[in-house]
Amino acid sequence: MGIEKMLLVNVVGSMSELDKTLLRCCESGCFHIEPASVKSGQSQKKGLEMLSEKNPYTPILKEMGEICRRLGIQTDKTINYSEPGFEVLEDFERYLEKLKSEIKTHIDERQECYKEISEKGATAKQLHHMMGMNANFEQVFNCEHAHIRLGKLPVDSYDKLEYYDETFFFVPFDKDKQFYWGMYFCTKKDKVIVDEIFSSLYFERVRIPEFVHGTPEKEYEELQDRINKLSLRVEEINYELSRISETRGDEIRKIYALLRFRHNTFDLRKNVASLNNKFYMKGFIPKSRSENFKKLFSDIRSVSVTYLPPDSEPDLTIPTKLKNGWFSRPYISLVEMYGVPVYNGINPTLFVAITYTLLFGIMFGDLGQGFVVWLAGLFMTYKLKNKFGALLTRCGFSSMIFGFVFGSFFGFEHVLDPVYKAIGMGHKPIEIFDKTTFILISAVAIGVAIIAISMILNIITGFKQHDYEKAVFGCNGIAGFVFYSSVIAAVLGMLTGKSITTAGYVILLIVIPIICIFCRVPFSIAVKYKRWQLSEHEGEGGIGNFIVENFFEMFEFMLSYVSNTLSFLRVGGFVLCHAGMMLVVMTIMEMFAGAAQPIIVVVGNLFVMAMEGMIVAIQIIRLEFYEVFSRFYEGDGIPFAPVGEKLTTDIE
Repeated sequence: MGIEKMLLVNVVGSMSELDKTLLRCCESGCFHIEPASVKSGQSQKKGLEMLSEKNPYTPILKEMGEICRRLGIQTDKTINYSEPGFEVLEDFERYLEKLKSEIKTHIDERQECYKEISEKGATAKQLHHMMGMNANFEQVFNCEHAHIRLGKLPVDSYDKLEYYDETFFFVPFDKDKQFYWGMYFCTKKDKVIVDEIFSSLYFERVRIPEFVHGTPEKEYEELQDRINKLSLRVEEINYELSRISETRGDEIRKIYALLRFRHNTFDLRKNVASLNNKFYMKGFIPKSRSENFKKLFSDIRSVSVTYLPPDSEPDLTIPTKLKNGWFSRPYISLVEMYGVPVYNGINPTLFVAITYTLLFGIMFGDLGQGFVVWLAGLFMTYKLKNKFGALLTRCGFSSMIFGFVFGSFFGFEHVLDPVYKAIGMGHKPIEIFDKTTFILISAVAIGVAIIAISMILNIITGFKQHDYEKAVFGCNGIAGFVFYSSVIAAVLGMLTGKSITTAGYVILLIVIPIICIFCRVPFSIAVKYKRWQLSEHEGEGGIGNFIVENFFEMFEFMLSYVSNTLSFLRVGGFVLCHAGMMLVVMTIMEMFAGAAQPIIVVVGNLFVMAMEGMIVAIQIIRLEFYEVFSRFYEGDGIPFAPVGEKLTTDIE
């Protein structure tokens, strides 16, 4: 549960070596850069200026990205981009021009084909509705004494034509659910009035392109033939481009990745300050990498690297890099859902890994179903390369262990009895429905232990941060821990008939901790600053206001102790729920006979696994976040993000 120790590093050198220095920082994989600007006012006094140059790689990167998109080349973010012969921007420009000359003709021709297909396709769609015209367009539009319009008229408007006395004719050629497709014609002297009539009836004119001269049928066939030829040509062009993509895809991907890396590296200049032809950079590196980092610049004589304690500059937030082992590493995503721990806090990943795995196994205890979850985790890990699979394997293995303890195998509660007898046990360890009270009490006991450990972690964090209110006097500090554990011990004594609540016990272990929690602010101020003060801010209502506020806060604290503890009853509840649901499946199975029974067992198990597995996973996350993390975890840190580690294809 460690957090990597950090060092603040200052890098100074000649401006001529800036690009090389930034590249070395990126390639190191351990440099978390920070803006080199100093406090306001001092930067002008010292003459430091932040670099604000326009990135020269942006235009060429956009062009290269567009070419990759058109060729269907996936730009892998983790590809090895090492490629000799590409050192300066001009190298990339020459490569891009050569690549563009190879594919420009194909892409331009394909674009023209798409454009013509779109235009002729739209025209063919209109001509399809004009099939009943029985005349060619050239004759229709060359009438000297008639005014003609082609288009579509809404079905509702068609019946209204008979109410007009003007001399015109509307000839429909086709009809669908919404429109009559056809033409109207009239004498040229009446065209203004007739056009207004049809406009009021929502007639939509269809304009026939000039290249259409013959009958709709003939022109439609010719257009379809042309569209088919264009589509074949597009397929040929796509095949030629796909050959380029196949033969040169890896090369283009590498060049693009290298170009993107250089672009992002140049963008880092906005964090660099300059003065008298020297650059100034600063950031954080892991302490364990300090020697190797300094060696990176041993051949650049103008560059000097200086290490400082990480808290040397209070304005900078020290990034957090978590150290996790093999078992806990898959659970880091759950921790990060709540936030990244602060640098001087505690890495809770191992604690989450243990508690989450334990609770999942208890709440989802079935040897057979746990085995399926374990296999699903292996499949996701090694076949799908999904990190979530490692978490499933751990949870599935835990389910198998507790399934063996509960004697459950795909809902069959006594199928493992021969195994117990073979290993010298007369029966399975726990018969769920006979041990209901034991299961619920055990669930609360587990909750008490987890809450107590959470308080201990909070105490450790408080002392690391020199926060005595948190570590000693808070509801989750030493005072809260003593009060909570003493009350739990007193309750256990009452339940077992061995009362331990003597007057001294109550005063020392219950009353005094309550007073410490109630007066946690003035007590912590007295310890830290050696003076008495009701609050951190003077003049906030006096002692009366202090008593009222802390009374309600104490009530909230006491309520949280009870609610958080009883919240773990759901752990035992899900044990009973799982057994009950599988009992229902077995009961339904017994109602049928023959081949139906295996089907019911399989479907029932799949249903229970899907529904209960999801609910259990969510409920454990709720327990972790509300009952555990709320007591000690501070997710206000920032993640350690070394430059060059996370490349992006998004270009502004």
